[in-house]
Amino acid sequence: MSADPGHHEHPPIEEEISDDVEHVLGHSWFFDPKTITVKIDGPKVTLIGTVRSERERRMAAAAAWSHEGVSEVDNQLTVG
Repeated sequence: MSADPGHHEHPPIEEEISDDVEHVLGHSWFFDPKTITVKIDGPKVTLIGTVRSERERRMAAAAAWSHEGVSEVDNQLTVG
């Protein structure tokens, strides 16, 4: 069994991505974690729920994009 010297990390699994994104959103004073649902489908993150402003909507998407392994964010959050 030989190691691939060019590959040092395994791609993050969906559960890790979901936990990490929910952690970031839930521990930020900007968001109420009860109003945002995070769904993961491979490297795609879908954000569903409500936020208080368009700024919060953009910040939630940025938090999802910041996780290694995420290649698409479907921001379905609504301002309400």
